[in-house]
Amino acid sequence: MSTNMKANNYPGLDAKTTFLIISSSIILLVWSYGSSWVDLGPVTASIITYGLYMFYWGYALLTKNYLIKRLIILGTIAGVLELVTDDYLVHTIHSLMYPKGEWMIWSSPAYMPFAWANVLVQLSFIGVLLTQKYNIWIASIVLCIAGGMYIPLYEHLASGAGWWWYNNNTAMILNAPIYVIVCEALISLSLPLIVRYAEQHILRRTVYLGIGLGVWIYVSAIVSYMIAR
Repeated sequence: MSTNMKANNYPGLDAKTTFLIISSSIILLVWSYGSSWVDLGPVTASIITYGLYMFYWGYALLTKNYLIKRLIILGTIAGVLELVTDDYLVHTIHSLMYPKGEWMIWSSPAYMPFAWANVLVQLSFIGVLLTQKYNIWIASIVLCIAGGMYIPLYEHLASGAGWWWYNNNTAMILNAPIYVIVCEALISLSLPLIVRYAEQHILRRTVYLGIGLGVWIYVSAIVSYMIAR
């Protein structure tokens, strides 16, 4: 792979950045697995979440990587709005549970918006890679399937680590409810199109799209629970 990949509509898409994002995704999974194995509790979630989030920002600013900067902004806004979805899962359908004693924002641990931002950066970047190699429609379908598989694994490991878990009041695969798998697949399905649109407009549109993504996460959760509980 050459140092400068075909950028087209994605300034900042290059081999070094690709290596960084893929490596950080693997690190997150390995950290989650290790945390599940040693069961140190929520502190390990905070460490990896804040560490990755600051690392992404540091890389984006130091290298002036326009793409990663946009993905972080998009993911952070959606992650903050995801707090509404978390409250729905915790207090409306009584599915999601968090350990006691954590610093909380509403119904969620304080690190949760940044955890969502990190995962959205990773999935969105993979969506960009797929779009460059194929087209946006194939990218959306592949990412839909990949997101439906990747996030539930993360959810399963999070449960083992004591970061969060789900009540066994809906159909489950491992420690992830089926509705969560459907929800994450729907979220992933939307990412290539959202990122493509963000890259073709001024930065302010990225903020609007982050808000739209946050709303879509909420809608996806409700629809998924209705059809797959």
